[in-house]
Amino acid sequence: MIDGTRKATNLFPEIAYALLTDKTLGAGAVISESSVDDVNMTVAARFCKANNLFWDGMVADRVNLRGFIYQQALYCLLDFTIIGGKFSLYPAVPFDPNTFEIDLDGPHSKPKIKAMFTDGNISDLSVSFLSPEDRQAFKANVLYRQEQENGFPERKSAVIQLAEEKDANGNVLVSHVDDPLETFDLSGFCTSRAAAVLFAKYTLVLRKHLDHTVSFKTAPHYINGVRPGDYIRVFSTTQHVQRFNNGAILDDGTVVSKDTISGSKTFYYWNPSTIVAGEIMPVTEATANFSSPLPSSYRGSLFTIKEEEASDQSYKVESITFGDDGLVQLTGSYAELTADGKLAMLQNWSNSNTLIFTEGD
Repeated sequence: MIDGTRKATNLFPEIAYALLTDKTLGAGAVISESSVDDVNMTVAARFCKANNLFWDGMVADRVNLRGFIYQQALYCLLDFTIIGGKFSLYPAVPFDPNTFEIDLDGPHSKPKIKAMFTDGNISDLSVSFLSPEDRQAFKANVLYRQEQENGFPERKSAVIQLAEEKDANGNVLVSHVDDPLETFDLSGFCTSRAAAVLFAKYTLVLRKHLDHTVSFKTAPHYINGVRPGDYIRVFSTTQHVQRFNNGAILDDGTVVSKDTISGSKTFYYWNPSTIVAGEIMPVTEATANFSSPLPSSYRGSLFTIKEEEASDQSYKVESITFGDDGLVQLTGSYAELTADGKLAMLQNWSNSNTLIFTEGD
């Protein structure tokens, strides 16, 4: 226990530690205490306690231990990793190291960048975009258990969704009224509405901001000090991450694109219905103001914004493995940062135009 005693607990990192090391109720016969990172486990336990992320459930049947810990850790906003052969749980979001409370927009909300990778020290760079289904915004219906003293518990629910997105003039850009409903059943262990809502908010913004992962090879000495869960920068001249700076120009001059595009932009466009010298028009470069309906010469075309700079993106390291060629294979998930280096997905959860949540029963 984090207080140095042995007793019942509802902190999941302590439960996971017991399941991994106890020879009676866990896998201690095959996993020794030296195979568990007790330092990170202690930090994770203090994090859960400080943020009221309690696990009031039971393990009644045999389970795949790794899969069980991985899934339950997600509900507690923890990352389950194996680092240097040691099992580890660690907070998935920035937190104050003194109070262990989640730091959404304070001095500790800026993740430390542990390494930088460029075209000069990586090879076999590949990018995997999430499927449209995995990028679809949704309403999170979280189920939790409301306890009653000397009575039977009651299963309750809370529906959380992103509020509509507006521009500076108050015009609605994106409405989430018709988003599909996804249900997360936390009633087996969650007895707090606040904890259920916190998980729902985290899941919603993760879906909103995470759209791709990268994988590349590098030499072992370039990842010195880098572990799963750390943040890195990838600077490459290969333009691969501006997935939604493209779209179509309709017959009335309006632009259809996943993300809003405004201001003067240089872009490439192509109209398959336009014939030039007996052939379909070639791809053409132009510059126009996307804040107003585009001129008739561009209408009916497909377009993509011309990228003038090399991409500079931040990623959270998901895995590090050694290959047969002596190089290290690193995989990371996209972690968007604000201009001042903070995690964009956690900024202003309650008062920005894009991350307001509406909540109801």
